[in-house]
Amino acid sequence: MVAKAKRIRPTKEQAQELNHRLDAVVDAGHISNLYCDCEICQALAKQAELMGYRTNSTIKQPSDKWDRRKQEKEKRHQVDLVKVANLAGQGLTSAEIGGKMHRSKSYINKVARDFDIKIFTKKER
Repeated sequence: MVAKAKRIRPTKEQAQELNHRLDAVVDAGHISNLYCDCEICQALAKQAELMGYRTNSTIKQPSDKWDRRKQEKEKRHQVDLVKVANLAGQGLTSAEIGGKMHRSKSYINKVARDFDIKIFTKKER
């Protein structure tokens, strides 16, 4: 069994340097990109590895799986949007729409809120 190396607490200067590098990454706007290979992000990765926060700073390539899942989700939302709009036009409540579409009431309300669809709260007789 391989013993894990104990991380040494960074000095105040090292912590400040890491914070400066983090600020530079945030200023560059690269906070949501896991696979960035720019100089700023690489400097942050190297600094984190030197301080023991990260064991492997190699850049991984993104897989197509996440792009595919994102596209499938967007398609599903577009189809649901049309269905919600049609059922809301018939005067159904969000609970009734959710029952017909086999989706939760909170999901129906979220779609309606995102696309400004008016859903009746009470069914008028």
